[in-house]
Amino acid sequence: MTSPQPDPASTPQREERVDTGYPQLTQLFPSSLITHQMPAIGRWSPVPPLRDRDPWESVDPDARDGILETASASLGLPWPGLTASSFARFARDGDRWGHQEPVFARRARLGHAVLATGLSFGTTRGIDAFMNDVMDGVWALCEETTWCWPAHDFRVLGPERGLLADPDHPTLDLGASGTAVLLALTDVLVGDELDRRDPLIRRRLRRKVSNRVLTPYLQRNEWGWYDGSTAKLNNWNPWIHSELLLTTALTEESGDRRTALVSRILEGLENYLRAHSRDGGCDEGPHYWWRAGASLFECLETITSLLGADRGVFDHPLVSAMARYPMTTWIGDGWAVNFADGPARPRETAPALLHRYGHRTKQPAVSDHARALREHAGGAVWQPGGPFDLRRALDALLDQEWRAAPPAEFPLPARTWLPDTEVMVSRTHEGSGNGLLVAAKGGHNDESHNHNDVGTFIVAVDSRPLIIDAGVGTYRRETFNEDRYSIWSMTSEFHNVPVVNGFGQLPGHSFRATSVRARHDADVDELTFDMAQAYPPQADLESWFRTVRLVRGPDERVEVADVWRSRTAPPTLALHLLLGGELAIQSEGSATVTPPAGRGLLLNWDAVGFDAEAETVPLTDPAFTRIWGPAVARLVLSARRPLSGGRHTLIARPLNVSNIA
Repeated sequence: MTSPQPDPASTPQREERVDTGYPQLTQLFPSSLITHQMPAIGRWSPVPPLRDRDPWESVDPDARDGILETASASLGLPWPGLTASSFARFARDGDRWGHQEPVFARRARLGHAVLATGLSFGTTRGIDAFMNDVMDGVWALCEETTWCWPAHDFRVLGPERGLLADPDHPTLDLGASGTAVLLALTDVLVGDELDRRDPLIRRRLRRKVSNRVLTPYLQRNEWGWYDGSTAKLNNWNPWIHSELLLTTALTEESGDRRTALVSRILEGLENYLRAHSRDGGCDEGPHYWWRAGASLFECLETITSLLGADRGVFDHPLVSAMARYPMTTWIGDGWAVNFADGPARPRETAPALLHRYGHRTKQPAVSDHARALREHAGGAVWQPGGPFDLRRALDALLDQEWRAAPPAEFPLPARTWLPDTEVMVSRTHEGSGNGLLVAAKGGHNDESHNHNDVGTFIVAVDSRPLIIDAGVGTYRRETFNEDRYSIWSMTSEFHNVPVVNGFGQLPGHSFRATSVRARHDADVDELTFDMAQAYPPQADLESWFRTVRLVRGPDERVEVADVWRSRTAPPTLALHLLLGGELAIQSEGSATVTPPAGRGLLLNWDAVGFDAEAETVPLTDPAFTRIWGPAVARLVLSARRPLSGGRHTLIARPLNVSNIA
């Protein structure tokens, strides 16, 4: 969200500090500074007030009409109902969406009513109908037993294995913090209008936010997302903290509690930054970056605006590196490198935020990527499928610098190597989506939102992935419990890695790539690693070196060279390729993969040593069919006579008439 900028003259002189590899936020913004500089409630807002009509009246007419139409369509309709049995479904049969969908619908309706009020304020249209919907929405949310989503509730997940949430012991999760910040922004935008109707509404709003979110955060130490004590530090930390920080600024009335909350939030963010890879890579993939790196930026933007001092935090190398991640993992034409849980075509992006992130870190290419992304997204302020985010909707609507920024082309870097995350992304032509792109990873099998995929790779032709990562299906109970790796898309058998002696890779930090090294020159980018350690002892591997290589020039191609050695000759050995197009085996050692439109991919392999089998993987989950259609293909190359040592090279070239003959 566009925030008031700190006055450079008020910025204290920075002290010389030893670089720890991450910004030490508690030193940059100590509690003494927070106590002295943080404005009292009502003295700061991240958005212009309704009476300041210029920014509201300059909103894009199409966006304005869309919001007013959506908000008007709900007027007079019953609010979506929430039942105990819908919440209990997660505990009973693993379904979370039967409850989350009406939860999301309620919040989207309230958010649209708030926006419609802001857009209509002071006009002949009148705001009474929209404000009635705001009042009803605030009251409905305050009446809810819990703001936590069923899949996250401590009572449901804990030893008690309850069906329902305990309102006397609220769980602070993404749903709770998201509801709190929605109510906080409702408070700051239309709170005065609520007071004109009945001051009790605003008082109740603030009391519920405090009791369900802010007080549990301050008083309880069971939040694994805070310090990594009971859960892996991931997007939850900056996502929740970005919402807690804004909620504190807009709803907490006590000065002492404001200081205590902000200080604790900064400590929690330090925990996240301390654990973050120094190369800025997000091991959760580009989908979750929008709630990891992007949410961290929201935290930094809010705290520096609140305190009127940035203390050089946006100049820190890690903060800058994190900003580049969505640019470096962008394939083109709506596709992204989707290692880990995430769709190959991301939907929940926030280009206005990324534009500011690029400016604050002095990286024009990042801001250019955001401007190009805006054109790709069509200017939408919210895309269905996730929780409505009023904060980011306001970003897209009211940031006048963002709206005035001219269109831009995607920068599309020629190569990126992330040495800590162990991800390489390379394309044949910098600044162009034409030609080949390859992305490959080493890493380990205990990453956030992990798939067993050490050594996998993606190959795209003209911005269309054809050797693919399928992504992740609709989240259910099994997605995050001990049955996770019974889901096909999480297993190495459905990634582009070998199956040895009948065994795929196992989950865990010790199952990883070793001897990782990257090499780059004008004509070649390559990543080499040993992935034998990613397999269980039963695979009997001594080593499996894989080199994923992009070769530029007249014969542009991707080579995947495997050299392995096992202690004994394995009974079976197979190389798997998951493919996002029509697979046709042309002859021994040759196959084509063709998308619905555009150029395809020609694959060549060792036909003497390997048999080839084409398989169809049917898809029914909408999370997959939205991207890939009703099926993907799998090419299985099985060694005819597996030996204790061997080598193989797969070659992938763009499919032209000349090279299919």
